[in-house]
Amino acid sequence: MLDTAIHLIFGGLFIGFIIVWVVQLVRVLRQRRIHKYTDPMRAMDITGRVRQLKVRGDEDEAVRLVQDELAMPINKARSWVKSI
Repeated sequence: MLDTAIHLIFGGLFIGFIIVWVVQLVRVLRQRRIHKYTDPMRAMDITGRVRQLKVRGDEDEAVRLVQDELAMPINKARSWVKSI
């Protein structure tokens, strides 16, 4: 019984680790989409401003910011803002 519990705990931890790793990988890949349009430092700045706008509930303003700052097409800008 103890062996079964240990195996279940370690199996659950391993599966949890894999899930967290995949989620982080998806976040990194979504962040890299903006690097086609600007350098990494500016991308971090714009990402921070977009997050602030989204927290305030101004998602449309965030889309306009990305569109104006990066000359990104509106559908890509909207998709990128939603992914943050």
